[in-house]
Amino acid sequence: MSGGADKQHEDIDEQQTHLLDYLHVIQRRWRIALIVTITVFLGVAVKTWLETPIYQASATLRVSLKPDTSQEVLEKRKERYFSIESELQILQSSRVAERAANLLQQNWQPVKTGEKSPVVRRLSLKGDLPAGLTLEILANAAFSLSSNDRVLLGEGRCNIPFDTELVAGLIECQQIRSGAIFELQKLTSKQATAMVSQGVQAYPIGDQVSMIGLTVEREDPRAARDVANAISLAYQQLDREQKVNEAGTVLELIEQQLAAIGRKLNVSEQNLQEFRIRTGLERLSPEGASLVDAAVALEKERSSLLLKKQRIEEFLERPGFGRYESTVVYLLPGVPELMTRLFELQNIRSDLLREYTESYPAVSEVDDKISLLKGEIADAAALAVKNLKQQIDTINQELTASTRRLENVPEEELEMARLSRASAVNAELYSYLLQRQQEERIVQASITGNVEIINEALLPTSPIRPDKKKNLGLGLLVGLLFGVGMSFFLEYLDRSIKDEDDVQEKLGLTVLGAIPRIDNAAQCENRQLVTHLEPHSIASEAFLALRTNIHFLLTNQKHKTLMLTSCLPDEGKSTVAVNLAATMAQTGAKTLLVGCDLRRPSLFQALGTENTPGLTDLLVNNKTAALRHIEPLKLDFIPGGTEPPNPTQLLSSQTMRRFLDSAKYKYDFVILDVPPLLPVADALILSSWVDINV
Repeated sequence: MSGGADKQHEDIDEQQTHLLDYLHVIQRRWRIALIVTITVFLGVAVKTWLETPIYQASATLRVSLKPDTSQEVLEKRKERYFSIESELQILQSSRVAERAANLLQQNWQPVKTGEKSPVVRRLSLKGDLPAGLTLEILANAAFSLSSNDRVLLGEGRCNIPFDTELVAGLIECQQIRSGAIFELQKLTSKQATAMVSQGVQAYPIGDQVSMIGLTVEREDPRAARDVANAISLAYQQLDREQKVNEAGTVLELIEQQLAAIGRKLNVSEQNLQEFRIRTGLERLSPEGASLVDAAVALEKERSSLLLKKQRIEEFLERPGFGRYESTVVYLLPGVPELMTRLFELQNIRSDLLREYTESYPAVSEVDDKISLLKGEIADAAALAVKNLKQQIDTINQELTASTRRLENVPEEELEMARLSRASAVNAELYSYLLQRQQEERIVQASITGNVEIINEALLPTSPIRPDKKKNLGLGLLVGLLFGVGMSFFLEYLDRSIKDEDDVQEKLGLTVLGAIPRIDNAAQCENRQLVTHLEPHSIASEAFLALRTNIHFLLTNQKHKTLMLTSCLPDEGKSTVAVNLAATMAQTGAKTLLVGCDLRRPSLFQALGTENTPGLTDLLVNNKTAALRHIEPLKLDFIPGGTEPPNPTQLLSSQTMRRFLDSAKYKYDFVILDVPPLLPVADALILSSWVDINV
């Protein structure tokens, strides 16, 4: 139990240590993190403010199968196929877009110049005029229209229809500066359709299978509203027109058959009447009447099958298998799904042709799929025709059998039965077709379409993009992530020693203390001697801690010699040496500070004395005057002295060795300030003669 608890505590401590390491990295690199964060944030902010605002207009439509006037007709058509997916494809199709472009009547468009442009509607040129026009906005909402070679065609006022001898139309100008000039280019039908189709999206609303949402995105809010309403209206008109055409096709077929049956009825009734007058026979026997009634029912059924067969054959003869060509296709098993997929592929093909040619691989692939679907639809329709033919053949066989049974009645009654059957069949067929004709006329007169515009698009007041608050928030978040990431990346690349933990982990050395940075540029001349000038400062406390640690390290040694060095110049070794010597002397210990940096001596400046005579003079000429007693600090000091020709040779001499041995017995602490390690070898030579290297 105890071992498990100890391990758990160790894991917690390790996690806390890692978290502190991360915080220390951010603390050390906060400037980099801040710069990166601000840079990314400003970049996002500039892009957001320079991005062109996009406005979105929305409309709502309802698509449903409305009941026709005749309930009987509704029952007959209740199997008609409806798919919200197919309606979405129709709404976004080029067919609807082309009709919407015609409704908008924007066949002339200004060439983009970077500023707000006018809207040109119903502009028509009279006579043979150039295709390029120039529009100039004048003062007081007026404008002039001229050809590119500066021939004036007409003038007018914005937002008011105009009609001159050469040109007519309507130009809408909203908040356009006076003096602005725009070049107008005439759009082809394909260009106008493509312009309308851009930024259009249709989608089902919620779980309502009959509700459709339509959105249009444009740089101009008025254009977004106008295009959305034009597409909604075009879709509604197209739906109604196709329903009317569909009903008209059925009505035309019925009227053709009605005329033919009417002529047959007149002939059959006239023949029956003449037979009755000639023979005096008025009615059939019950057996003959029964046979005639059965034949009439069969003829009626055969006529209905022939009508269906004819409509399917007519559908097969029409090219393209259009979505609205004939309702009969929705009565064929499996064909509605194929028709929906066919229409979707045709819309995809239209969209691809806006950017690619017909030889493009993607277009060819869609064409192959369309051909395959058309083949499947044709096969299904042909199979339906075959089945209808079989049913008609069966009825014909039953009619033949009925005719044979009539031959068993007396001869005069047989002729009477034949004439009565022909007259009854034609009368029944005529009545049936007449009823169908009235039903189709009622349907055609009552057609209102399946599409209802629930909400028209309104003028958007604010853009949907860019979302400034969202972009700025994301920019700040991404900037912080990049800033922190850059901090950790630079930390990963940085192999330098950063704190005392790094010293222990990477170098395996004991850390005696951490001295804060001392400002050498302060007003006081001897600012380096901080332990004397500011004894209660943080730096002074750090030197006291350093002195204590050295005492513990050298507890068992009577005479202690220390060497202080650094890797490179200007890292503060001389400042540490003089302050450490001062703190040693404050305890009453006899302390000697020796300036062994013979190339760049600096200790004499911190202590306010002369550099000569010094160590060089003492070793070479045995000048005892090199030793100075610094009374305020209670320590002895030997400066560097005169710079020798070869400092390394002098410091490695036996004279220097004897000097150090002699100083050990006279002082409690001997502190050597030696040159940096990397530039010269002085420190390496002296390191073997001292007790501790700092």
